[in-house]
Amino acid sequence: MTHEEMFGGALWVAPSGECSQPLVRGAFFAAEPVRAHITVCGLGFFELYVNGVRAAEDYFVPAWSDYEDHRFELGGREVTDRFAHRVYCLRYDITPFVKAGPNTAAFALGAGWYEKVGYGTVKLCYRLAVTEKDGTENVFLSGPSLLWAPGPVLSSRMLLGEVHDLRLERPDFALNDFDAGGWQSVKTVPAPVSDFLLQTCPADRVIRSIEPKAVRRYRRHTIYDAGENITGRAVIELRGRRGAKTEAKYTEELGKNGRLDSSSYTYRHNPKRIQRDWYFSDGKRREVHPRFLWHAFRYFSLSNNAVPLRVEVVHADVPVTSAFECSDETLNWYYGAFVRTQLCNMHAGIPSDCPQREGRGYTGDGQLACDAAMLMLGAKEFYRKWLGDIADCQDEATGHIQYTAPYIPSGGGPGGWGCAVVEVPYVFYRHYGEKAVLEEFFPRMLRYFDYLDAHSEDGLVVSDYPGAWCLGDWCTPGDIQIAPPLVNTYFAVKSLLRAAEIAGIIGRDELILPLAERAEARKKAITRCYFDPATGDFDRGIQGANAFAVDIGLGDARTFANLVAKYGRLGMYDTGIFGTDILTRVLFERGEGGLALSLLANQKEVSFHHMMRSGATTLWEYWSGKKSHSHPMFGAAARYLFYDILGIRQTEGSSGFQDIIISPRAAGALDFAKGHIAAQAGRVSVSLKKEGGSLLCSIDIPEGVRAVFEYGGAGRPLRAGGNSFAVELQ
Repeated sequence: MTHEEMFGGALWVAPSGECSQPLVRGAFFAAEPVRAHITVCGLGFFELYVNGVRAAEDYFVPAWSDYEDHRFELGGREVTDRFAHRVYCLRYDITPFVKAGPNTAAFALGAGWYEKVGYGTVKLCYRLAVTEKDGTENVFLSGPSLLWAPGPVLSSRMLLGEVHDLRLERPDFALNDFDAGGWQSVKTVPAPVSDFLLQTCPADRVIRSIEPKAVRRYRRHTIYDAGENITGRAVIELRGRRGAKTEAKYTEELGKNGRLDSSSYTYRHNPKRIQRDWYFSDGKRREVHPRFLWHAFRYFSLSNNAVPLRVEVVHADVPVTSAFECSDETLNWYYGAFVRTQLCNMHAGIPSDCPQREGRGYTGDGQLACDAAMLMLGAKEFYRKWLGDIADCQDEATGHIQYTAPYIPSGGGPGGWGCAVVEVPYVFYRHYGEKAVLEEFFPRMLRYFDYLDAHSEDGLVVSDYPGAWCLGDWCTPGDIQIAPPLVNTYFAVKSLLRAAEIAGIIGRDELILPLAERAEARKKAITRCYFDPATGDFDRGIQGANAFAVDIGLGDARTFANLVAKYGRLGMYDTGIFGTDILTRVLFERGEGGLALSLLANQKEVSFHHMMRSGATTLWEYWSGKKSHSHPMFGAAARYLFYDILGIRQTEGSSGFQDIIISPRAAGALDFAKGHIAAQAGRVSVSLKKEGGSLLCSIDIPEGVRAVFEYGGAGRPLRAGGNSFAVELQ
């Protein structure tokens, strides 16, 4: 949509002086209003008020996107890739807030990602339409008649914190009869050169509240525990004298000395880099919290001239649509920890790597966890928006897919990160049945494959653009030993085979064979370079290398046998973010469900149990616990709790969970397992209980879904509604 199509003749406005968190207000008149709506965009973020009432409970809107053209640098050189751009706008029904006579629309603007990334400074545009009783529509547009003034938020720096001066608070600034004497006229500024879209992905909201507990009191401050690692904010009441400073600081962990430790934010504890807010009191008791950013924390400290009222959990308004419980406490923790971690990393319309240090939409992390997220959460519109970011960040000339979407200079690799252009649309299609997404992205997939060809030697993907990291796997325990070209070429093969399948789905049959042949050529290159005919191993079998090979049909009988023997002996993971997921799936799919389950539940050093035993409530970035303690990437394998332990899977070639199979792959390894997912047609629930030599099954299937139960080589159809029966344990 063009700017004119979205806003008509409205003009973009900005403060006429330097100010990143201004208040803006404009008047409009309604005679006998029956309907009113506003289309608005405030960059970076905005809050909307009508006649003194906040008109929406949305936070961090509009969603972060590649707003407009911007020149980035990486390693001291200009990034030459060129992207597409979009700006999201919000449309609100403000009928309940509009009255007959004079009215006021008011806005609080915050810097957000728009300033953080360096696109520009805050700006605002809106079109407000009022339908009168006689059917006429009166339109009010942003322009030079609007007034602005500095607000109480002096600074707002994403991932760091805010400074508020309550002496500048204007609690009535949005009321119609507010005296705006002394306010200044805004200036008009150019509109972003971009596409404009209405935002349909869910905004951030306050999801729930927690009562924090004091854990240590000092003379000047007190440390509090929220009880779990979250994203959100401490809502506090100021009780200091006028001008008194209150400081709130946030961390995920406490150090050995019992004080806040920011090492998971900044690699090692650095008091200067800790997330914090400052509030300067006006001498009145005020309820305050950060306005235009979230914090990621479990613990926080607060000056003793203030008290915490509550902790508010804030993230995208995405519902949890699944449940899982079994007889193993580690698996139960793993499910809950992934859901919490994923939600903590859903802000401003992107699935981030971590919410406290970078907060970026890494394509590697995102493609890896997207299946689990779509399976367990009501995330359709959230991921539809992120698909647009992936499309926008593809270089128009080379087909290169960036490491982050929206783009910001970051590290990654051409395979595990770039394949998001194939994997995320495919997973979206499998969950929601929208073939149009595949049709839209298929040409982008082909351009991505051409990019990989340009960065290959002898069939192996060996490089990325100049200055890039070119990672293979990531976050292995200890040093990364598995060869990056093996990993990147694996993803090239996997993506080519996926694209061949997609070609058949969208009617591009003439490309099925060429894509398959390109995959075969790369498979031969992997075998030629990494297969040891004396042992049957690929790349020494290190860090799941044999799982990568087996998954794309490489090796011989020894390759899988070596994989099973190795992890049977080891009894824990030695893999990174990609290898952990691939290893677990390969074992489940090839009849080693007991071993796969034992790895997921193992209690050794490299395990999810170690995270749980250490008191974690969210997933760590590294198995050891260093760096971030809220990274969803190791949660990708949580999907196998549903696909393999409960056995809820789609039949081959189907989508939208319209045709499913219930086929548990590790039924005898647990005393019980139960759970559900929300399919397009309704809830699919499975309960399995071991009793003697039998497996008691209770399965609910929604209307309109074809379903069969398969176990031990036998199958039976399942009817809509409840199905209860017993089978002999295998």
